Amino acid sequence: MAFEMKIYKLLIFLFAVLLASCSKEEDFHVDVDESALLTHTDSVVALSSYDHIVTHTAQGKGYPIVIMADGYDATEVNNGTYDKAIQNAVDALFDREPMVSLRPYLDIYTVKAVSARSGIGSVKSYTAFSSYFPDIEKSSEVRGDSLTIMACAEKALQNYGYSKQEARSLVLEHCLMIVLLNSSKYAGVTYFCKIGKSTDGYPVGNAISYIPVNPVINVTGKYGFKGDVFNELIQHEAVGHGIGKLGDEYWYDDVKEHPEYQTPTDKVVSTFNFIFTNGYMQNIHYDANVTGTHDVESNSWIYPFANDERYILEDIRWYPGAYVYVNKFFRPSYYSIMNSTIDTRNNTFNVPSRASIYRNVRHVADPSWVWDYEEFVGFDIYSTPTSAAKGAGVDMDTPIIMPTQMHVSPFSRLQY
Repeated sequence: MAFEMKIYKLLIFLFAVLLASCSKEEDFHVDVDESALLTHTDSVVALSSYDHIVTHTAQGKGYPIVIMADGYDATEVNNGTYDKAIQNAVDALFDREPMVSLRPYLDIYTVKAVSARSGIGSVKSYTAFSSYFPDIEKSSEVRGDSLTIMACAEKALQNYGYSKQEARSLVLEHCLMIVLLNSSKYAGVTYFCKIGKSTDGYPVGNAISYIPVNPVINVTGKYGFKGDVFNELIQHEAVGHGIGKLGDEYWYDDVKEHPEYQTPTDKVVSTFNFIFTNGYMQNIHYDANVTGTHDVESNSWIYPFANDERYILEDIRWYPGAYVYVNKFFRPSYYSIMNSTIDTRNNTFNVPSRASIYRNVRHVADPSWVWDYEEFVGFDIYSTPTSAAKGAGVDMDTPIIMPTQMHVSPFSRLQY
């Protein structure tokens, strides 16, 4: 196992260095004790138990999702608290469309890992996946041990029919890994440890979504969310970012420049402009729901929906505000789960986002499948009642730090 982990360890170390190079926290650094790291990973993989709880029924091998939880001690594992958290996550995945109707194409595996301590705090401690909140008071960011998470995911796939080579390929290129955090903090983050485009034009990249199990929030205002927003975070982080490869559609009124790049180096500026302003992410079919131009006709993914009378009530066009910028980037609908997880009007995916989720699930589940617009519309109109998503603005009194999306490779980025 130690030899098998070397590739993972090298990848994660490089990703961590990339992330550190663009982090706004000047004291962020990575100290790696190789022998201790590998021993910890080997121990967690060996001591965890694995299950296959949802099996695909459609043609192909199924889109792989692996769910695990961190910060649960032996008592919480034995008394069923851990299992309840896993089941709540499965229920949340199928909480709304298009995931309800995509269930026949999904395989869901679970990892049961015992932590030495209960709960997730502000420093790395003795939990199975070393998760923690680096700035617990001001940020929604989460960090953890991606090496051990991917190793457990690989083991889960191997236990249920995949060869070692197949499991590793899926974990690195397509698998969604959800890490549930034993915490009530409102937070969330999705890491892409590999991003790119396949030779046939479909997005490639695994995802790790960290999501607290009881994220309680109390937002004042007419449409404010009061209570547990776990389902919303699962949909935004795991389904939206992790499966759909979608970009954030929210913005802050005072953000004219990206918060990571107030006083940047020329290299960072050029990298950021290359990724976002010049449409790098869209070229590899990531962030298909966000653009740097308000010209709808110039976007081949959005334009068919904007011009389709069957979606006239969704009012698809370009609205200013996305990627946290107030007016530099544009989103296709006023409201969306990718816009906010705390406004009760933002409870669905817009149709371009539903299409991205559908496309990625279908192609990973069956690589021989080819995208067809009319096929998707038939699926979507049958499964999703069309509703008008129009309004005059978000009526919120409480400032909120939205969940985070991170693309870790090949170019690091951090969005707040």
